[in-house]
Order: sequence, then C-alpha cells, then structure tokens
Amino acid sequence: MAWTLLIRNGTVVDGTGAPAYTADVAVAGDAIAAVGPGLGGEAARAIDARGLLVAPGFIDIHSHSDLFYLGCPAAESKLRQGVTTEVVGMCSFSPAPVHPARKALTAAWIGEIGSRVAVEWRTFGQYLERLRQAKPSINIAHFVGHGALRLAALGPEDRSPSADEQRVMERLLAEALDAGAFGFSTGLVYPPSAYAQTPELIALAKSMAPRGGLYFSHIRGEAETLEAAIDEAIGIGEDAGVSVQIAHIKASGREHWSKMDAALRKVSDARARGVDVHADVYPYTAGSTKMANLLPPWVPDGGNARLLERIADGTMRRRIIEECALGGEGWRSVNGSLGWGDIMVATCSKPELEGLRLSELSERMRKPAAEAMLDLLVESEGQVAMVVFSQAEENVVKALAHPHVMIGSDSIGLSAGPAPHPGKPHPRMYGTFPRVLGHYTREQRLLSWETAINKMTGMPAAKLRLKNRGLLRTGYAADLALFDPKTVKDEATYADPHRHPTGIVYIIVNGQVVVDGGAMKPLAAGRVLAP
Repeated sequence: MAWTLLIRNGTVVDGTGAPAYTADVAVAGDAIAAVGPGLGGEAARAIDARGLLVAPGFIDIHSHSDLFYLGCPAAESKLRQGVTTEVVGMCSFSPAPVHPARKALTAAWIGEIGSRVAVEWRTFGQYLERLRQAKPSINIAHFVGHGALRLAALGPEDRSPSADEQRVMERLLAEALDAGAFGFSTGLVYPPSAYAQTPELIALAKSMAPRGGLYFSHIRGEAETLEAAIDEAIGIGEDAGVSVQIAHIKASGREHWSKMDAALRKVSDARARGVDVHADVYPYTAGSTKMANLLPPWVPDGGNARLLERIADGTMRRRIIEECALGGEGWRSVNGSLGWGDIMVATCSKPELEGLRLSELSERMRKPAAEAMLDLLVESEGQVAMVVFSQAEENVVKALAHPHVMIGSDSIGLSAGPAPHPGKPHPRMYGTFPRVLGHYTREQRLLSWETAINKMTGMPAAKLRLKNRGLLRTGYAADLALFDPKTVKDEATYADPHRHPTGIVYIIVNGQVVVDGGAMKPLAAGRVLAP
C-alpha cells in the first residue's frame, strides 16, 4: 500500500498514558492510516525515527495567541515546541462579537493583550472566517470571551446587566457556539469581566449547557481569595451542569503559598462528587499579564481612557498608592504582595526599559518605584506587559504532578523566523512544552514520559471533546510531534526569551511536515476547529 508518509522505528507514546512501544506510523493524506511494527508498502516520504519519541501533537489548552495569527500565521514559536493545536479566547478576551457602536472601544480592549488590528468583523462567525483566511500553520480551538460578550451587550461599565442585556449576552453566546466556539471564558480580575457577579455567569453557563459548551475561567483571585474563587468556578459548573477548567492554577504571593494544597484538593473533591473540573498550569514560577492589572479594580472602570485620566490625576494617584503601597518595599495587588524586584517590564513604549525590574526602573528614573510604574503606564498609554515572580517552585511541582492538571502556556503572542523580536516576553512563549519534557520529565523525573505526554495531548483533547485528535491512533488526525528524549530542552530565559527549544525534530500538522529536521517549513496546514 502507498502512504503519504511513513515514520519508521520510533517509540510511540500514544497520548493515553499507556506504556510506550516501538512501532511504525503511516500517514495517508491528513490522517493516521496505520500504527504497528514493520509496516510495509511504499511511501512518498519516509522518516527514520530511531531514538525519537513519536507522540500526538501537543495541545496548548490555554493560550493568548488571538489576533497574532493575523500577522504571524506561521506560529513558529508554538510549532517548534511541538504544539499543533492552540486553545484561545481565554481569560474573557476574544476579538468578537463586536457592537458596531463600540468598535473602537473593543479594538482598544483587544489591544491590551498586545496586538492592535483593524476590527473588520462584527459577529464571532465573521471573525472565525477572517482567521481561516489567514491560513495559519497551526490548529485553533476558539472560545468566546465573557469580556467581549459584556462589551457588546452593555459596554465597559461596572454594573450588573439588565434582564434585556443578559438576554443579549446569552444570544451572542449562542451565536458564537453556532459559529464554532467551544464555550466561553471569564477573566474575573480583568474589566469588564471582573464586574460580573456569580448569578450572571451561572445564567450564561446554563444557557449553553444543552449545547455542551465549556466554562474556562481565570478565577476571581489567585492570592488572598484563592480558595473562594475556586469554589465559585466549581459552583458555576455544578449549578449549570457544564464542564469547568481553572486557568493557570497557582497560589500567588509568598503569604499565600501555603494555600496550594487546599486549592488542588478542591479540584479532587469536586471531581469525586461528579463535577467535570480540571485545571492547567505552566511550568514556571513567574506569570505575565498587563501591568495595569496591579491597580485597584476601580481604576480601569470605564475603559483605558478613564484609567489613564485617574493615574495622571495627582489626587487619584495618591489614593492608588495609599491603597496598594507596602511602604517603600513593594505593592499589594490581586497577585498578593510583591516586592519591586518581583516585577519586570516585558514590553512597553520604551524598548530600553524592557527587561528592567521596577526596583531598577526606580533607580534609573530617580523616583519612588510606585511613581515610576504609574509614569510608565501613562507614557505607554496603559499598554505595558510585565513578568511577575510570585510563585513557589514546590507549588509548580505539585500542580504539574496532580492527575487532573494539564499543560497550558498562558503565553501572549507568536513569533516567526530568526529575526529579532521586540520586548522581553515570558519565556513560556517559546519553552513551555519542552521545559516540561526536558526539565521536569527527564531531569527531575517528576513525570513519566507517558504521563507528561498525556497531560499535553489526550487529557486536553478529552476536555475539549475532540473526537479525532490528541491520540496517536488509526483514523485520527495526523498531528504528530517527534522529539529526542535525550536532548529536548527549553532554551528561552527571562533575560533572553526569543530562543527556540532544542530536541524537537519533526512536527506534522494534518499530515504536513511543518518542522522538518528541526527547521521550520511554514505551511498553511492548520485548521480552525469546531466542537
């Protein structure tokens, strides 16, 4: 029999968690045609995978590459990690739906995740069609953001929706599900999603329950309110009868590190009583978000323009500092207590400041760190991204090892090619999956190869209810990752983040080889997936 591609002599890790075994893998077109030892027949191309692990392509269950596909369809920074499918529309952010009268407002809000584009769509379906036209090299599973639903229905105000506005959000959610959304996400520390009360979210979740939609949540707090916030997310799923995903589970801030065991236990206990709840984690002690998220929730009420007015006003600025400053040593926020040395400027309007800790920025600007931070936000029109060192390594290890926690990068943006790229983004943009494989699996032996691969493939595919991806089986989509278990390693660092990993040798998306012998071959191989 003639195959499109025949992968010989590899060690297959099929994504189920079952023991690895030696086998050949045959691909015909965009699907896996056969798996077994000594497969015969001719092939248009053969790859000798001796010494390599052959796994399903990795599924990044939590990413923020929305809109970056339009400018970077090659998605090299993800593909070269072994990722063949990204889940986006996370933490309440999605580029659609858009109210015609609030197009500029929505564009500015979308820009807060790092990409400014012309909003050429109104409905979620129109946006997905624009995404298909971009011809990405990677598969995309999209959620609709609760923040987008709120902006479209009632704008950026800090209030509860009226009965009519609630019905509008439910209608927009239904339209998004019809178009191909997998569910909706919340970001309950990010306006306007943060302004929602629990009943609003339960009603939305109930409205999509008959359709099988999923509820993914950046919970209402990962520091002081961590346990109550997890209870809220689980309660929404339990009351509405929908599946729940807790985003980037963590205990943030040194004074809250001891809460991690209780947080993970809540996931286990809820599952024991029948709630379909999981979590995801990235393998780093630092997170990344917009610097404006360090401000009290009343500051961004009304949108970015109002935020800038408030932090530029002397009286308002003094109020902000009085609420949040920890003497001269640091800052109190939803991320817990942070020292000025724990906060690093990732991207801003002044490239020479990128990579500086706020303690260093304070010295350079010769002013208190709080004033330096607020001045930087004003000068950058609120568009400053940061890396925040707020977690304990032992808690990252606990989350990675938990049986119901999968891997998600939580990374903002994509990059392509060897050319220099701006800023000092979090290294998870380039290194999440090889870090799990190299550091935590090979070096630390925290996970077996089979368990690590399951957390990246079969487990997220089951969560998304993908029927033909995430496992290396006959008839499944030919999304494959071939890597060297002896050398796979993340190379990206906080000081030098724009570095691709080593040891990822071949990546195949829908039967097409897009990483070939470690070299990128950008092809329009990806698809916008539907539930």
